[in-house]
Amino acid sequence: MEQDRNTLWFAVLVVISLATYGLYSETRRSLLETNEELKKAQEEIAKIVSEKEVTISAQQDLISQQEDELAEVKASEELLQRAVAALQNTSGTSQLALNNLLKGFAPSVVKLVCLRDSLTRGLQQGSGVLYKGTSIAGIGPYYVQTNLHVVETEDGSQSQCVIAVYPDPEEATSYLVYKSKGYKYYEKDIDLAFLEPILVEEHSRAGTMAQLEAAARDSATTSLCNVASIGDHITILGYPSVGGDTLTVTDGIVSGFEFRGGARYIKTSAKIDQGNSGGVAIKDSGCVVGIPTYVQAQIESLGRILDLNDLLN
Repeated sequence: MEQDRNTLWFAVLVVISLATYGLYSETRRSLLETNEELKKAQEEIAKIVSEKEVTISAQQDLISQQEDELAEVKASEELLQRAVAALQNTSGTSQLALNNLLKGFAPSVVKLVCLRDSLTRGLQQGSGVLYKGTSIAGIGPYYVQTNLHVVETEDGSQSQCVIAVYPDPEEATSYLVYKSKGYKYYEKDIDLAFLEPILVEEHSRAGTMAQLEAAARDSATTSLCNVASIGDHITILGYPSVGGDTLTVTDGIVSGFEFRGGARYIKTSAKIDQGNSGGVAIKDSGCVVGIPTYVQAQIESLGRILDLNDLLN
């Protein structure tokens, strides 16, 4: 009986032991799995934290870069504003200087109306510049400088022109009249000629020598441009035959050079027609580039400037 009881207790102990071991094994496996999951979770958390740190660092770098760029933009904007302000001031000064320059030249630019031939079968119009002085040998003390093609006749007869001087170039109806007979040309085949103004008698608009003196530009103080470069801004003054009753100002740039008849001509984007041919082309500095010259080349009409510095010096 005692043996059976011991056997029973032994069996109970075995069962309890096995159950305990199974519970232990299950618990241990669960703990291991939990630890593994915790480890993975920690790794994920560490990865997320690391990525966030990298992202935050990148964002901070980007913000810092944007702040630097913004500072550069502000500095550039301030620099640009100062440049614009300076340009405006310079432009205003340059415009004022140009206006004064034009006023200085304008009264000496004259309108020429010449006979085409001895039978007075037509008229041709051009422009010229009235000078005083003897800077050109054998010419003076007063002379009009112009293009030869403006004053020469078609039949080779003596040239006869009316010279209209405008004390106020903005007043088309207020002018003084002089005349010329014949001309002097600079050199054969060169499109440059000089007229001598002569007083007109018994005419309501006849000008006097004193008025001629007042309108004439001093050749000694009028400088020729030493150089004209491509891109230089130029201003042309003359009396166009079409579309302008008063002195007309056109401008453009130097676009190139060419030689015609032994003389150098400056190509320009400025408009030159038959009327303002013979006038004057000047740079903003006040020096004379040359004589705007209307050139007929086959079917094309070209705007050119006779380079006086190249020709006379």
